[in-house]
Amino acid sequence: MKGPEIAAHPATMIDTRLATGMAPSSATNPVVMQPPPPSLPSTIDETLSRCPRFRILVVGNDIDIADGRTGRADIDREYTSNDNPCFALHDSKGFEPGFAHHWAIVEEFIRRRSKKNLPIEQRLHALWLCIETPRTGSRLMQTADEDLLKLAIARNIPVIVVFTKFDLLFFEFRAKAARFHGEQDNRSIDQIQVAKDARRSLNASIDLFRQQYDPKKNKLFPLPHAKPSLNYVGVSTNQQFPGFLQTLEELTGVTRKCLHTQETFTPWAVAQRIDPKQKVQTSIEPHNSAEYWKNLARSTVFKDHVLKDCLWRIHLDIVKVWNFRDPQMFHVRMLKLIDPFIPQSDPGLKALRHLPLVAALAAIFGPIFPPLAIAFGAAGFTAVSIEFLYKNYRAAPETALYLEAYIIHLTLFLYELFVTALRTEWQKPLTSELIITTLEQFRETKSEQIHQLIRNNAPFTLGPEKMRRNIGDLIRRQLGMDSQTT
Repeated sequence: MKGPEIAAHPATMIDTRLATGMAPSSATNPVVMQPPPPSLPSTIDETLSRCPRFRILVVGNDIDIADGRTGRADIDREYTSNDNPCFALHDSKGFEPGFAHHWAIVEEFIRRRSKKNLPIEQRLHALWLCIETPRTGSRLMQTADEDLLKLAIARNIPVIVVFTKFDLLFFEFRAKAARFHGEQDNRSIDQIQVAKDARRSLNASIDLFRQQYDPKKNKLFPLPHAKPSLNYVGVSTNQQFPGFLQTLEELTGVTRKCLHTQETFTPWAVAQRIDPKQKVQTSIEPHNSAEYWKNLARSTVFKDHVLKDCLWRIHLDIVKVWNFRDPQMFHVRMLKLIDPFIPQSDPGLKALRHLPLVAALAAIFGPIFPPLAIAFGAAGFTAVSIEFLYKNYRAAPETALYLEAYIIHLTLFLYELFVTALRTEWQKPLTSELIITTLEQFRETKSEQIHQLIRNNAPFTLGPEKMRRNIGDLIRRQLGMDSQTT
């Protein structure tokens, strides 16, 4: 049964800002793209069918998903968002140590949701233990409970200790700096130094917590050495705080790093809407990048399929990781970006160059034109380009180069769109205007450079595995990401 919506209460900001805010609004499109044929299966859909949503239990009085009041939530209810069904949250009902009834509810939920025979989609994938960041004169709140941590770690559930309201600690140190220097204007204060001082204070609180509760530091936890340590992060949901987005990026990164199973990597990357580089990496990881683009020059999956269908399958799988709706909104425009990669030397296409577009389409399709072909013509595609897209995939280096160009352009554009939306349209649906504007800026400022990069690294002589790595490395290089061999 579908759970209630994540409430827009200030206490829920960690959850909602990770889970919502970047689904584009519906836009009319003259052509409705048909699904790819069943013979072009989706690897990403197969993964998400096993685990369609990432499930987190939030523990701590500092955050209550239901209405901001302790003890009101039902731990079994799934809190979701219509804009992001890939994210499911459970509230711990304001659990506090020492309250036996509350502990019994939490314990039963964790045990039930961590059974090995339970389908992965129903299991608990992570636990966020939320504690308010201590400030000067305040002590570390004893909201953690040894039994809770023992149980979660023993059941192999990743635990992330989230120190909330880190911004209050930052502003406290900024006020101290202003008083010390007699400054009335915060703009003259060394914000970087203030951030370092606040971070140093947070790290001291983390060290104190670690000494008390971390199984690798505390002998009270008789757990096997193979069990993971606790993970820690300071978070602020205050948009006025300079490090607001950085703290949420750290939370998404820490959560990803502590996941234990391959089955949860992709659902988390799809669900989170803060870190675009996680989405890039997930798009190009070998267990998600389906067989069809590991060997683009000699694909057995693409054999006997129309090239436009192969491109549409690639498009859908990559966009699915980014968790955007209406992926067809920019598919034709993306194809137009890589028009220069269409081979022009094919003898069968040369005869079409001198014909008017309508006559050329009639020569290709007969008296009835496919709607998509008409859309291609309206978008400025030549008859040569349209004929190329409607021909069957051909095992050739030129085809591989064209497909590689599409994968790289689409991934880098989605990164640009994601970052633009994160900075300018926070918590708002994406509009078609924003998508078109971002795509035009991408075309004007980056497309030509990417074209040259692809041509300089043409995969004509690469084998399947090297080709996949070549695509991934080119994307990472453009984004300043570390090169990986996965």
